[in-house]
Amino acid sequence: MKKSISAIILIGLATIAVKSNATSMIDAPKTNLIDSAKKVVTDPVCKMKIKANASKTTIYNKVTYNFCSESCKQKFVAEPAKYVKK
Repeated sequence: MKKSISAIILIGLATIAVKSNATSMIDAPKTNLIDSAKKVVTDPVCKMKIKANASKTTIYNKVTYNFCSESCKQKFVAEPAKYVKK
């Protein structure tokens, strides 16, 4: 008898916990992913226009640079001053 009462209480508590978590997830603000997908940047090495979220990146002097390919990224990493606007 005590085991069944304990099981019922545990099931009730689990249901309440799941329901309260689901409500907060449903009410959470949704991030607008479309804007970031449309952002176009220019590769500093070959000057190709690319989507920022689909490119290779590296950071130089606290600035993130995007590249169309791994080879452009490696060229930049070897000589970043050559490609950075002054």
